[in-house]
Amino acid sequence: MIKLTKIAKPDVLTENGDAWTQALLTKIASNVEPTLTEKTRYRHPDIKAALVAETHGKCAYCESKLQHIHHGDVEHIFPKSKAPEKTFEWDNLTFACEICNQNKSNKDPLLEHIIDPYHIDPALHLQFLGSFVFPLGTALGKSTEVILDLNRVRLCEARKEHLERVMGIFETILREELPLVTRKSIYDNLLAEEGSFSAAYSAMTTAALAAMKAKLPQGF
Repeated sequence: MIKLTKIAKPDVLTENGDAWTQALLTKIASNVEPTLTEKTRYRHPDIKAALVAETHGKCAYCESKLQHIHHGDVEHIFPKSKAPEKTFEWDNLTFACEICNQNKSNKDPLLEHIIDPYHIDPALHLQFLGSFVFPLGTALGKSTEVILDLNRVRLCEARKEHLERVMGIFETILREELPLVTRKSIYDNLLAEEGSFSAAYSAMTTAALAAMKAKLPQGF
């Protein structure tokens, strides 16, 4: 999990959000069941595209790249079931994988101590050691790791595979028979490709590369 920043609200939400919210709340207040369309307008393609852009196409919680294996879900940070007035609120929307979305379910992130990566830096509460993430002695770290099941087997396997590939590249960088300029070029490319916020599991990769930095030769 990494710190995220909101981008500009999409025009379709700026132009329609208030009306969508009012229509939804009016029906709820009248004990009339809103239609499926009225309840799910947050799935508009322009809204989802903006969320994909600001999360770098990753789950906001586990950092798995999504759309090549799953359509991904528009996630409500504060559950819409508890606060329907937030159903179309831009600051309450993000992008998540199906499993993290289901694990979080309708839990109140404030009461359950679940990290909101837009307002809280996850690095203050979670630390990677290899492919496993550990809480740093805080309620936010522990609850987030447990509730979202951030060390679930399939996720750890995917992170381990990714880390092995990264460390295979790093092993090449350490080969003394290669020219220093070649090794530095490979390292710079590794940082640009795998150390960037847009890369899958960037929090894990950044932690691994930071731990290995002392092994680099002079000139890097």
